[in-house]
Amino acid sequence: MFFLKKKPAHTITILPHPTLCPEGEVVAAQTGKSIAEILLDNDIEISHSCQLQCACTTCHVHLMEGEAYVSKLHAEEDRMLNTLPDRRRWSRLACQAIYQGGGNVVVEICN
Repeated sequence: MFFLKKKPAHTITILPHPTLCPEGEVVAAQTGKSIAEILLDNDIEISHSCQLQCACTTCHVHLMEGEAYVSKLHAEEDRMLNTLPDRRRWSRLACQAIYQGGGNVVVEICN
């Protein structure tokens, strides 16, 4: 009897990053977890100096695709992102962007 590994319904694609994942990575998306938690669970050691408490910007990512599938930007995250010189419209803090299900997401790690 053959057992096939079940393919995840939805994924988070991490674009290549020179030190954290040089070739990029595709991981299973887990509803209710932040992008940072999902990356850390998959051995992608995204920086998180404040221990995922929205008190720094070390987990800055660009949400390239799938904005509809993560939580909305809230005021405290917006305030923190405003301290970045390289903030873009698609900037998010990975610790605050909660995957809510429904589709695939693509992120670029900035730090």
